[in-house]
Amino acid sequence: MEKGMEKGMEKGMEKGMEKAKIETAQNLKKLGIAIELIIQATGLTKEDIEKR
Repeated sequence: MEKGMEKGMEKGMEKGMEKAKIETAQNLKKLGIAIELIIQATGLTKEDIEKR
């Protein structure tokens, strides 16, 4: 049961980190920052950034 809780917490943390990256990318995009710089800053793909 403990391993299941740990795995669930890890997944939750990963989702939270991904959400934060997406929010950061959206904010940078609104500021007019070049997509290439957003990719470098967030580690997201060009497709991930452009579809949001």
